[in-house]
Amino acid sequence: MKEKNKKAISAEDAGIDLDLLRNSEIRDGEFIRYYGKKSDVVIPDEVVAIAEGAFRGNAYIKNVVLSSNVSVIRADAFRDCKKLRSITLPAGLREIGDDAFRGCQDLVSMVLPRTTVSLGNGVFRGCSSLKNMVLSVDTLRIGAFAFGDCESLEEIVLPESLEALRRGVFFNCRALKRITVPQSVHRVSRYAFARCAALEEIRLSQDMTYLGNGAFSECSSLKSFCVPPKIKFIGDAVFSCCESLEEIEIPEGVNYIGIDAFCNCRRLAKITLPNALERIGQAAFLRCDSLKEIVIPEGVTEISKQAFAFCSALQSVEIKASLSVLQNETFYSCFALQSIALPDTVLTIGERAFCRCVSLSSIRIPRFLQVIDKYAFAECRALHSVSLPVTLKRIRDFAFAECKTLHTMLFPNHKTSIGSAVLTGCDQLDVLVVQNLPVFHRRLLEKWDVPHRAQIILYSDLNLALLFSEMSEPDVLPERKEELKREIKASLERVRKRNRLKSIDPIRQNLRRVTQVMGEDLEAEQAIDPETQEQDSK
Repeated sequence: MKEKNKKAISAEDAGIDLDLLRNSEIRDGEFIRYYGKKSDVVIPDEVVAIAEGAFRGNAYIKNVVLSSNVSVIRADAFRDCKKLRSITLPAGLREIGDDAFRGCQDLVSMVLPRTTVSLGNGVFRGCSSLKNMVLSVDTLRIGAFAFGDCESLEEIVLPESLEALRRGVFFNCRALKRITVPQSVHRVSRYAFARCAALEEIRLSQDMTYLGNGAFSECSSLKSFCVPPKIKFIGDAVFSCCESLEEIEIPEGVNYIGIDAFCNCRRLAKITLPNALERIGQAAFLRCDSLKEIVIPEGVTEISKQAFAFCSALQSVEIKASLSVLQNETFYSCFALQSIALPDTVLTIGERAFCRCVSLSSIRIPRFLQVIDKYAFAECRALHSVSLPVTLKRIRDFAFAECKTLHTMLFPNHKTSIGSAVLTGCDQLDVLVVQNLPVFHRRLLEKWDVPHRAQIILYSDLNLALLFSEMSEPDVLPERKEELKREIKASLERVRKRNRLKSIDPIRQNLRRVTQVMGEDLEAEQAIDPETQEQDSK
């Protein structure tokens, strides 16, 4: 008993923490595990490395002083030590492993010694109270998500020795307002600054060659950005949800704008697309509410679906590119778009391509168009007239549904397959021009949902319809009026001779309506074969 007391006294006199000796395991200079409940811990000089998970999940420690001989802190060493407030690092520390301080919620600040060259993945992730961080000037590597979710981090100076910013390195650092990226950094990887909501300014090296997907997504305070000149593509979601972004400079060498690249950039009013651009990804400019005009360069070969959907302020679109397909929902709900000229190379207008473009009053239909897909022009409530080319092979269901002010529609040749309810809700349709109608034309009209008020005119009688329209104008000169009467009589005579009005009541009504305007009801009745009248009455 006396010998034990002597040993205890000698250990105490030597400055050795007895609690640490009792509640820890040290083997071959490596601190393996601490089981104690003390808040302050001093690591003895014999320790040269802190083992993996040595203090992981300890709910008691608040302050730790490492011995001067420690050179390595391994993975998960202090992970989830939620009360840890400070740690004194030795001058010789070279490496901190993956997730070493992850989840240390009370850790406020840290100064790394000059010798530290490597920080592992997620090393300070979730240190939500960490405000200040001083890195070593010789640090070569900062791992992925190293400072992820450090929501209080306000300031950090990156060393000139860095070559890359890895994935998510500052992810969700909501208090970080500005940062200067060293000239040595040539790559910013995926989500490196994503959700840095307070980030207002960032400077990148002119030698930067890569911006990863989502690199600046949800940086809601970022107002302007200059893409470095050596960047060749804008990756997916790089600037998505940058709601304050007002201007951006894209270098001429960029050939691809990725999926969701500028999605929800609600204040982006203008953007100049580079001439080298070849592809625009899906939803690239979705919900850019302030974007007023866009010019698609000649080199673009693909605009993916929803590329400009919900751009509610978009008024002007100039397409210089030779596109073959206008993808689904390309301009869906572009409420301010008034007119657009599609290039003749377009063969297909995709589903809902212009759906809910409520201000669209005119559109240049491509000369060689072959397909108009479902709901392509549905709810285009300002669209007045549409003339479709003879090359058209298919008009799918509801293509022009709910076009409330559509008054004239020219369907192409009889070989075109026309789907169901293509004109449903077009209550103001006055004139429908078709090439011909079979005996069962009423079924077709029901299938297309043509309103009862619409006048059905054949292509062969279109000239006559135009004469009718001109005759009805109130400001027609008397000389022209007499000339129109002669032309109409001649046309009526040709109609009588062709005897092609069988079972086409709407055309007969057209003739009667116009002759009433002319005040010549009797002549109109005589212009129609008596035999045809008898069949009509039946």
